[in-house]
Amino acid sequence: MFRFTLQNVLEVRERFEKIKYKEYSQELLVQQGLQSELDLHASALQLAADNIDRTKQVTRTALPMQFFNSYRQRVLTEIKVIQRRAREQSEAVEVKRKELVEARRSHRALEILRDKEWRRYLKAQERRERAVMDEIASNYHLYHQ
Repeated sequence: MFRFTLQNVLEVRERFEKIKYKEYSQELLVQQGLQSELDLHASALQLAADNIDRTKQVTRTALPMQFFNSYRQRVLTEIKVIQRRAREQSEAVEVKRKELVEARRSHRALEILRDKEWRRYLKAQERRERAVMDEIASNYHLYHQ
């Protein structure tokens, strides 16, 4: 019966790869969340700009423009903060991606070793079967003479 000599190591590396994949996925989710926050802020800013354009046509006071400028400055500041966090998150995602690639590479190396050992086992098994069949054929031939 075939038993890969490094089976325990292969299983550990497989679990390690799954852990790294999960960590990478979590980092990607955070990055996507930050991107959706940026999109939300940008669309809110655009909506406010459209509203202030309509308000300028109706009223002649400067108060709505002052409110809009204050709101715009606050949203732009929030966007800058989120962009900084997004850059940091991109770096974290890249680190996790590299860790995942390395874990996958070490796991795959053991899978290749297992496959080679499996092929050697099959060849040895075939040689043993051939030897047994030759022995049986030889005995059969001798018996019938």
